[in-house]
Amino acid sequence: MADTDQPTAADLVRGLARRGLLTRYARTAPESERRRLRAGAFEIVFPLVFRRVRRPIERRRGHHLCATGLQRLAPDCLDQFHDDVDAVLHDLFAHADVPIENLEGWLTMRIPRATVDGYRRRRGGRGALQRPRVPGWLATELGGDRWLTELATSILDWAGAETTAGTSLWPVSSWTERRAAITGDHAAGESPVPGEIELVLAAMRRRPTWYDKFVERPLGRKRAPVHLPPRTAPGARAEPQALAPVERYEKDDALLLELADRAITLIRRRVGAGESPHAAVSDVLGTVFGELPASYDLDRSPGDGLAGPERVLALIDDPERLNHIVATVVGMLRRPSER
Repeated sequence: MADTDQPTAADLVRGLARRGLLTRYARTAPESERRRLRAGAFEIVFPLVFRRVRRPIERRRGHHLCATGLQRLAPDCLDQFHDDVDAVLHDLFAHADVPIENLEGWLTMRIPRATVDGYRRRRGGRGALQRPRVPGWLATELGGDRWLTELATSILDWAGAETTAGTSLWPVSSWTERRAAITGDHAAGESPVPGEIELVLAAMRRRPTWYDKFVERPLGRKRAPVHLPPRTAPGARAEPQALAPVERYEKDDALLLELADRAITLIRRRVGAGESPHAAVSDVLGTVFGELPASYDLDRSPGDGLAGPERVLALIDDPERLNHIVATVVGMLRRPSER
């Protein structure tokens, strides 16, 4: 009969960390055991990295679908998520040489620094400046102009970043917004920015060795974006739209009602077991609305996601609105159950 009490890989990681032995054990263990440790550590780390790093970043970017759950991350966002997880794992195995009673709490405190250090290591691996700064000679070449100096810093930063700007070399739209904020010129739009980029690049090329090392080579190591031609492109064959027996908005409404019903059931159960309503509401709503069913968007185009869960997650991130939600839910729980 199998031993059902055998510790999991995650249990092994927690036990070693609790005794302050994780770093030493990981360095001396056989390869098979190191793989097991990494798998256990990944199980602990990846939910923390998604909640603490990836989800806030995706919300700021406007990637609403990516923010709803790990399985919804677009390919580029998923790559960045794995880079962040690798950075936290590297930090864990390098510094878990003291007793750690609460591993999740310890990791949460170290995640910001670990992910920044990981990002800098990846930049260094591509030959880019780890901390992009405009050298004095370049600032002089640009005449000390505030916007051009900021643009030069952005070019150095962008050259070493993993991300791409679609089919363009530079993120002109983003830099246009920054230009307007710095110069106060909100009427020019994007038109001056390409010329200003060329002006800055021309100044950089006055030191060819420096330019090749910190701009040209890192840019050459970016992954080329995949171009998907529109269906209206010449030679493309239009595909007929499938007839749907139920309108999409009706399916979305049904899903939101199902999620809400599931959330109320879980909250009622946890509050009935003595848990704080505030903690139960926040945790249950974040879990239920943060992880959509795997099949829900199989018939959707990228970016055509369901906005309801994202709105719920935004609401529970606002302390005042969360307090109002908790009061509303507690009022609902006090009513006689209709089941």
